[in-house]
Amino acid sequence: MNTRQGAVGRASRAAASIVWATFALLAAACGGAGEDAAVLRITALPDDRTTELDPKYALVAEHLAKVLGVDVEYVPVADYGASVEAFKNGDVQLAWFGGVTGVQAREAVPGARVIAFGEIDAAFRSSFVANADLGVEPGEDFPMALLGCRFTFGNADSTSGRVMPEHFIRQATGASPAEFFGAVNLNGGKHPIVARNVEAGAWEAGVLNFKTYRDLVEDGRIDPERCVEVWQTPVYADYNWTAHPVLEERYGAGFTNRLQAALVGIEDPALLEALQRPDGLVRADDAAFEDLRALCIELGLAGG
Repeated sequence: MNTRQGAVGRASRAAASIVWATFALLAAACGGAGEDAAVLRITALPDDRTTELDPKYALVAEHLAKVLGVDVEYVPVADYGASVEAFKNGDVQLAWFGGVTGVQAREAVPGARVIAFGEIDAAFRSSFVANADLGVEPGEDFPMALLGCRFTFGNADSTSGRVMPEHFIRQATGASPAEFFGAVNLNGGKHPIVARNVEAGAWEAGVLNFKTYRDLVEDGRIDPERCVEVWQTPVYADYNWTAHPVLEERYGAGFTNRLQAALVGIEDPALLEALQRPDGLVRADDAAFEDLRALCIELGLAGG
């Protein structure tokens, strides 16, 4: 065999190897997809201690797997938007959302529904805080003394750090945040960042999740004498567990109700601590979020 024929033969064998390798990979991928379809994947909105979520939610996934008799896996997400996209794409089928992200996910996935939240989540609040040097006194009414101060919101899609506080600002003042405050940071990051920036005077005032503010004070991470809580908003519904409709197709009719029962039935203090809801979870439905849904649609944050 001449050199040219040898080269052709080697090329043919190499091409065949590539074809068979590609076929094997495709076959493995198809087999993997079938196996993956049997896994219930859950996720949770990143919070101020995101790095601690993996081991905590691994415990929750293990508990749900035991109770429901299916494989359950926790999938971390990078940010608010990623949690909604993962749910929309069907990459996760159960998610711990904030109020706004939950509305966005359910509007994007017909048939998705709220199944549970913590007792605290039915009557959530936001804390308006001010640097002590500003001299604003705490009170029961919206602090009009914040007029003209340098103000920071939290994450732009945060229910408690942006959307509901802006709603209450407009309701109380008849003005937009920019009109009332002047200098406004519309996307100030996670709740602890807002509190630390106000404490340090980087911003004169701001707003964050009232539970996070309370936790920061209790843990000694924030000095309440420097970062002063000057007002708490009226209550609204916030964090929630939302289930994907594919669960009924995958595991049979009634599975979502079984999942709901598994969540609200959690009594182990370690699991409730992992969920950051030591008082437990209660049944919930979409009706609790109807006012927030209407607001999100009005603001162009969902629907359309």
